Amino acid sequence: MDPVAKRKGRNVDPVVLHLVLTRHWFDEMLAGRKDIEYRACTPYWRRLLWGRRRRITHARFSRGYTSRTILRPVLAVDCGGCPYDGWDGRFYRLHLGEIVENKGICERADGET
Repeated sequence: MDPVAKRKGRNVDPVVLHLVLTRHWFDEMLAGRKDIEYRACTPYWRRLLWGRRRRITHARFSRGYTSRTILRPVLAVDCGGCPYDGWDGRFYRLHLGEIVENKGICERADGET
């Protein structure tokens, strides 16, 4: 339960986001090089992220539309810039904790995941 909601005496269901990533960004997360997920400041993401930011506990990321997923706790959601070239403007930022679950991830013989 959200600590803020608990203090106010409300029962709030926790939210686990399900987000699809391209192979590149999924692999960056898996390798530990990406700890913040960025989503554009649009009405869609405002409703899904910003409006529920106090209820979001975890994010499950899938590698494309496959069964390969990782689960990470969401430590905070804020709004700000993005450090990647060409990604101008403001973004909703999900600050992520360590991977707590891997599903469908296995090491291939050639070292690729």
